Amino acid sequence: MLSNKIMFFEGFLAIIIFAFVPLAIKFTAATPMTICLFRLSIAVIVLGLIWRKKIQFNSFYYIQNDGWKLWLLGTIFFFHWVTYAYGVKLGGPSVGVLGLSTYGMQLVIAGVIFLGHRVTKKEVFCLVLSMIGILMIIPSWNFKNSSTHGLILSLISATCFALLPIVHQKSQKFSLETRIFAQFFGALVGFVLFIGKTNWELKVTDWWALIFLGVFGTLIAHSLWARVTSKASASNSGLAYYTIAPLTILLSHFLLGESFTRLQLSGALVIIFAAIFSLK
Repeated sequence: MLSNKIMFFEGFLAIIIFAFVPLAIKFTAATPMTICLFRLSIAVIVLGLIWRKKIQFNSFYYIQNDGWKLWLLGTIFFFHWVTYAYGVKLGGPSVGVLGLSTYGMQLVIAGVIFLGHRVTKKEVFCLVLSMIGILMIIPSWNFKNSSTHGLILSLISATCFALLPIVHQKSQKFSLETRIFAQFFGALVGFVLFIGKTNWELKVTDWWALIFLGVFGTLIAHSLWARVTSKASASNSGLAYYTIAPLTILLSHFLLGESFTRLQLSGALVIIFAAIFSLK
């Protein structure tokens, strides 16, 4: 019982932090490559020091002995982050998080395909209900504007994010610390290749946003979420993730002044209801 309470708390905390991430990405003047490189540098350095005795560093060298799965985690995480950062910059926090919120549905589907999970009628109902809510809060179906481009990138990001817990569960031979570190380190290697697209002449407020993204949005939130999704079912973790969308919408309204229609707000309520109902 205690472990379930701890898992719930960790998942709840990760979701709250994730809700603030797109706001910070949009707020800072740093480029997407700068944001990602800074965040991952902090995560890799801190985790490398804290978990230096727990990380199976030798596993990264033996690709033939399932070491390739560690690099696969990093590669998937790289594409998840780069598409999400550009998606938020182009479409805004709400559009970015709406696209990423399809992660829940994609995770359930991935669980069925790769892990052989079975979904109940209740879960299918909640997935459909959540999808209806997302459709209600999509701002525009115009495929020629930046919001739509941002949405498309965010959808791709969601696909990558949904594959991560699958690879985590397929890589149980490695310790949790090794898998989480591999996720960050592999992605960092990818972003280093694009260091020429970074900019570091930033204001103090931009640096505070980067610090939040690096410490909380990366180091804490993703570590907690990796722990939760490696233990919880794909259906529960996926459906719970839907709550990030309405939370970000509310935060965007009060902190960034974004306005929304009644239809969009109704869609947010539908998503919240589906997430709560699925967990009862």
